[in-house]
Amino acid sequence: MREKEVVIAGAGKIGRGYLAELFWEGGYHLTFLVHNPEQTEALNRQGKYTIFRGSKDEQSIEEVVIDHYDAICTVTEEEACVEAMCRTSYVMLPIYPAACVDLGRMLAKAINRRAKEKPQEVLDIYLCVNFLQATKTLKNCIEPLLEAAALEYYQNKVGIIETLVGRLCVAPTPEMLAKDPLSISAGYGSPLRVDQDALRGEVPEGVRIELLDRLPARFTFKIWGTNMQHFGLSLYGDYLGYTYVREAANDPYVEKCVHVLAYREAVHGVASEFGLSDEEVLADFGGNPWPTWANPASNDGFARVVADMRRKLSRADRVIGPALACLKGGKIPFFLSSIAALAMLYENPQDATCVELHQLLEREGVFGVLREFSGLDEAVPEERQLMELIEAQYIALKK
Repeated sequence: MREKEVVIAGAGKIGRGYLAELFWEGGYHLTFLVHNPEQTEALNRQGKYTIFRGSKDEQSIEEVVIDHYDAICTVTEEEACVEAMCRTSYVMLPIYPAACVDLGRMLAKAINRRAKEKPQEVLDIYLCVNFLQATKTLKNCIEPLLEAAALEYYQNKVGIIETLVGRLCVAPTPEMLAKDPLSISAGYGSPLRVDQDALRGEVPEGVRIELLDRLPARFTFKIWGTNMQHFGLSLYGDYLGYTYVREAANDPYVEKCVHVLAYREAVHGVASEFGLSDEEVLADFGGNPWPTWANPASNDGFARVVADMRRKLSRADRVIGPALACLKGGKIPFFLSSIAALAMLYENPQDATCVELHQLLEREGVFGVLREFSGLDEAVPEERQLMELIEAQYIALKK
């Protein structure tokens, strides 16, 4: 085993543009597990890549060159991926829900092998994701594949740790790609915030990590507060005819609707959900991602932020989740419902879930979309109230 090594299962924007830099700064050798064979080959052939990263004040761009890594393909080199998971004490998972099945299978193989070969060594798995119930989803993919002899090791020596990712990573500009075809564009970013109660081993030495309590509430706040704003900002921007997220973020009307009023509703939703006060949530969980989205150097578009309507309009996610919690807490989610309505006005023929939404909208109206995509039931009074509110917002915005 190398003295300091981390496995990053995913070579997308967060994996290469955020987690890689955190561990690279700490002197770790990076092993990327990459789904795409062509990307795997390109990373290995080039041997380095550039992060075009925002400065601390987000007003200029700094270049960080990442090297000292390997890339292994999860499709064609699964056994090598499992071997890498057996070598390290840290596996980072910057993944989408669909990747849990394949990576859960590889992790189960690694855990079975580690239980036999190194039963005293800890494996901490860090979930760096943007979807709720990630721990449950991953465990459901790992646990059925564990051998009986590995169960004690899994329960005592394997940590599955939820985190809060503190950096926005976006597609590079054409100018960045001309300099480096493997480049990543990213904001400045904060330390990786992790659930201190889920750790089995030590915090990785030399890595900017912040230990936090109450991670379930904090993670929900990230989805309902921060991700909601990014989603709403993009939908307002498209509706108003902008091209880039930064343009919409610099519009005072959009900022008022999303960053102030919808955010205020989301804070109340989180507070109601976890038995806190609005003031506690704002004081302990709050942050301000708006300057990052308004960065004049960013050319992030709306399609990436809005993609996957089925997930982003699902019952517990960034709009419907806080809106329902808001209603239960006695507050009308007027601006959250406006964002949900704007999602139904957004069109992108290249996004299959967006096309599906519009086909359903044409056949069954707003209620049909909310039944199918959001799991709402008009027989439940609070859910019917939200459905009626979103429908009214849709009619007004469309008109």
